Amino acid sequence: MLVLTMFLMQFTANQITFTKIMGAEHEIRQLRLISENQGMIKSEDIAELKESLAEILGCSQSEIAVAVSGAAPDQVNSSGAPVSSGLEVSMPVYGVIGPARALGLAPSENVRTHISRSLMIFMPQEEQEPEEPVQ
Repeated sequence: MLVLTMFLMQFTANQITFTKIMGAEHEIRQLRLISENQGMIKSEDIAELKESLAEILGCSQSEIAVAVSGAAPDQVNSSGAPVSSGLEVSMPVYGVIGPARALGLAPSENVRTHISRSLMIFMPQEEQEPEEPVQ
């Protein structure tokens, strides 16, 4: 009976962990899409991402690391050619082992680090000519 209970606890923990990770991946994907549409990644968008991830994962924003390689944040691509930029987000996921307490694991040992990596392509921003008012 104890083995069945532990199995059930682990199954529940797996479902919760999967839901947290999928929610986090959705937020990261949204940032990537927004940044690609803007032609750059904005510092405020990174701050909003950290805030959203902290809420989803139940951790503090300081535990979430966001690294951008390639195009710098708040830099518009005006080079005339597409520019790629890497995005790596490292975040803690707590409670991954359901029967951790029964197995004698401390809460600090019941955590896994999830790392999400993605690539963004920033197309050159074309300068738009102001439209003449229609009369």
